[in-house]
Amino acid sequence: MSRNRLKPEDVISAFYEEEGFYEVERGGDPESLYSSRLILSDGFREVLVSILDEDALMSKGALQDALLHAEKMKSKFDGVCIAIPRKYAKMIDENVMMLHGFGLIIYDKMGAEEIIPPRLMRREGSEKQEVREQAALAGAQEIVELKRQISKLLRVIEELEARLDRLEKDHKEIVERVSRIERSGLTPPTAREGVESAEARPRVEVKPRGNLPSYLIDNPWVEILSRRE
Repeated sequence: MSRNRLKPEDVISAFYEEEGFYEVERGGDPESLYSSRLILSDGFREVLVSILDEDALMSKGALQDALLHAEKMKSKFDGVCIAIPRKYAKMIDENVMMLHGFGLIIYDKMGAEEIIPPRLMRREGSEKQEVREQAALAGAQEIVELKRQISKLLRVIEELEARLDRLEKDHKEIVERVSRIERSGLTPPTAREGVESAEARPRVEVKPRGNLPSYLIDNPWVEILSRRE
């Protein structure tokens, strides 16, 4: 019993699935004598892949027909690719493909590989879709910016709360110290030291000599002059 061989459409479809596309349609291309087609979409864009197999490439006109057909399909799809077997990759002029905006895919039984990505075109009637995409992108960017600002504000609030906790703790300690001083009836250290130093300072008493007039009593100059005698 022979194993089922994967078709080119299978390996190419699997490749695009990894890129976020899903298969919309596959089958023979009614507008081409040599190629089959695979239509894929990511929900916003549609890509047409014209697939040439080894049997088709045995004809000299197959590749030229594929290029002309791809040019015509550019107005109907957002992107157009041509897929050929890997061993025929050297038949394709990559510069010509890029010049016309065609994508190039090579494939074999192991899988598919995108050599040149298609140039995505804007089809008629897709302007509204593009506007929606841009609006969605702008909205997403605004959400990201808002989240960043909110995160910054939350950090500031956390710092303020930590500072407030420290201030409340310091205030509580000061209140407790004042309460202890008031309960003990002690004078604060700085005031007590000032009183003690004032009390310890010797007083100079000026003794009046003889019968001095009242206005000379306690006059410091009397004592100074008396020492000179």
